[in-house]
Amino acid sequence: MSSNNESIGKTLGVVVGLCLVCAVVVSFAAVQLRPLQQANKIEDVQRNILAAAGVENVENVSETYNQVIDARVVDMNTGEFVDTDPNSFDFTMTKFDAERSVALPKEEDIAGVQRMTTESPVYLAKNSNGKYESVILPIQGYGLWGIMYGFVALDLDGETIQAIKFYQHTETAGLGGEIQNPKWTATWEGKKLPIDVVKGTAGNDVHKVDGLSGATLTSNGVENTFKFWTGDDAFGPFLAKVREGALN
Repeated sequence: MSSNNESIGKTLGVVVGLCLVCAVVVSFAAVQLRPLQQANKIEDVQRNILAAAGVENVENVSETYNQVIDARVVDMNTGEFVDTDPNSFDFTMTKFDAERSVALPKEEDIAGVQRMTTESPVYLAKNSNGKYESVILPIQGYGLWGIMYGFVALDLDGETIQAIKFYQHTETAGLGGEIQNPKWTATWEGKKLPIDVVKGTAGNDVHKVDGLSGATLTSNGVENTFKFWTGDDAFGPFLAKVREGALN
């Protein structure tokens, strides 16, 4: 009996020891890889901002981003630029910081984001002469299954859409997932605010975009997302200043 107890004790000791070793290894790896993961996350965001600006397939994302993009921060209430570091924002987490965000009343939260930061980065894209040619806004809103994250590029008239890019979502592949299909996003180019995403064919109406076939809830989510972030409760005050020529 004693021998059996000793055997069980040794087995448990080995198991516990292995678990401790594995835990230490995993923790060490997580700590060591965290800077690399953060760098990759930043690069992915920069790559998508560049794509919204029409700059794709670049070798050095960070270098090209610094050449093409001026990142600024605006006060969402006034639309004025502020001195906050644009790199201090994490699109998935900062809105949950009670000191930097506010809860949205349900009747105003058409995008389903629950909270919104009181300040937000915007990205000003420059041409080869160093002059601004578009303003890129970060947007996010609830689709069918979860939050969709993207960027929309507008002309300096503050009304004409140059591009829309969704880079992170949980929508159904082949249906709502078509928000990333270049053929669909291309239909947004040249359209003007305000935008309605409609069933059927939008035709030549500059304020309408074709909805996604078989993905009505995702299409509705995209429309609500777009209307919220370009509306008075979000980037509206900033876009008003853009229309007045603030970036010229």
